Amino acid sequence: MTSRQFRAIAFSGSLRRGSTNTGLIHLAQRIAPAELSIEIIDWVDQLPWMNPDLETDPPEVVARWWEALRSADALIVGMPEYNATPTGLAKNALDWATRPPTDRAINGTAVAFLSSGGRSGGKNSQESISLVLTFVGATMVEEPPVRLSLVGDRFDADGFTDDPEIVAAVSAKLDAVVAALVARAEAANLPSRPPTWR
Repeated sequence: MTSRQFRAIAFSGSLRRGSTNTGLIHLAQRIAPAELSIEIIDWVDQLPWMNPDLETDPPEVVARWWEALRSADALIVGMPEYNATPTGLAKNALDWATRPPTDRAINGTAVAFLSSGGRSGGKNSQESISLVLTFVGATMVEEPPVRLSLVGDRFDADGFTDDPEIVAAVSAKLDAVVAALVARAEAANLPSRPPTWR
């Protein structure tokens, strides 16, 4: 175990009441290892559609999103899959995270996806967006994958479940996030970012 402390933010890419992808980020927050604190961001639906014209004088909510990303070590996304692609909500939030091109808010951030979906378990949406985020400088924590297939009756939107396999999958992913952050910090010989929560 490490004595370092890291901070993550998390959001759900689903607006659906009762979403199991929302449940996954609540479960993650509840079972996070001691080294990792997780704040749930529940306002990404307020972001405007990504528009480069807004970057020079960004709306308050965009500036707030960029600040949240830059002050966190990691981003955890409850990533649904609609028609084999990420949801519009998730894609829009992540598009804004890659801006502005000269100082991308997500650059250097460790990113992990937790998905609950149909037969693919979110595999298609995770893989397609991971390629983009890696290209723009995020550190993708892809292993072990959390791609839960047809588990809607096994936990709820608050993340409560009696299924040990779901808990174990999310726990393993969070351990991998911490391991990635420790490795990065040690490689850079720098401490983790100091707390700035308000």
